[in-house]
Amino acid sequence: MSLEYRKWLTFSTFVLIAGLLWFFFKYKEVYTQHVAVDVIWTNIPSHVELKDGLSYQLDVELTGNGFNLLKASYIAPQVELDFKKYVFKDENYFFDPKLVMGSLKNQLAYDFKVGYISEELMTIEVNEFIAKKVGLKSKIKVTYEHNYLPIVSPYFTPDSVLITGNDAMIKSINTLEINYADITVQDTVFKKRININEQYPDIKVEPTHVDYMIKSAVMTEGSFTIPVNIINNKNDIATKIIPSEVEVIFNCRLQDYELIKESDFNVVIDYNSLTEDYNLVTTDVEVLSDRVNSVRFSPQQIQILVMR
Repeated sequence: MSLEYRKWLTFSTFVLIAGLLWFFFKYKEVYTQHVAVDVIWTNIPSHVELKDGLSYQLDVELTGNGFNLLKASYIAPQVELDFKKYVFKDENYFFDPKLVMGSLKNQLAYDFKVGYISEELMTIEVNEFIAKKVGLKSKIKVTYEHNYLPIVSPYFTPDSVLITGNDAMIKSINTLEINYADITVQDTVFKKRININEQYPDIKVEPTHVDYMIKSAVMTEGSFTIPVNIINNKNDIATKIIPSEVEVIFNCRLQDYELIKESDFNVVIDYNSLTEDYNLVTTDVEVLSDRVNSVRFSPQQIQILVMR
């Protein structure tokens, strides 16, 4: 290696080292400058969609060491902002940067001190869709085993959802029918989380998941023979009831069986409803206890003879 080349190499090395030292000492100092900060919107309402290809940046005055500011000049820092909290609608959708100073300070505090933010209102370009709340209808087959029976009808929680999408399609939907594999109940409480989006991929649903609840209990049967009573017979006109008693068979939870009495049932006929000397009346059994889950009875009709 020639002497001239070694001199040039030594000189270049010292220049490079000096440059690196200058760069290091310069950028380790604290500076203040304006930086563009990218906004990432979260919690966007289901009936709103940000227009494709648009981004939103805030002009923010940041104080920090030179290395962090240099990096921020090439790769914009990002902050997440709640759409529902910070964006308001007045014909169009608007965003007031002054409202997010606290959130910016919290999210950027590790690298920077936030000193200033542009106060100019920003318009947020969106596509807006029809949205409406609809109920849920189960198409799920439920089989009960081992004397389990429902104490309430199976239900969804929540029992309705907000749907958005193609306007014509949304207008035509009043109920969402929910399908799932057949369910066999072998316990008192059954809970299944169901993804509605999988069943309706062409619309947006909020919430995307609902719980299907089945509450049951081990049931037993009992029966009473209940006399038929006629009320509002103010003149005590003689009547003949055929038959004069109704057999009532009831279902209840096993632990409630001993608590249910004959007095928890009534079979009553209003005399004012008897328009003829001979009347054929549909049997109506009144249940006075909420411990009774269901009833059936015989006969279904009663003959009433009025002795005028």
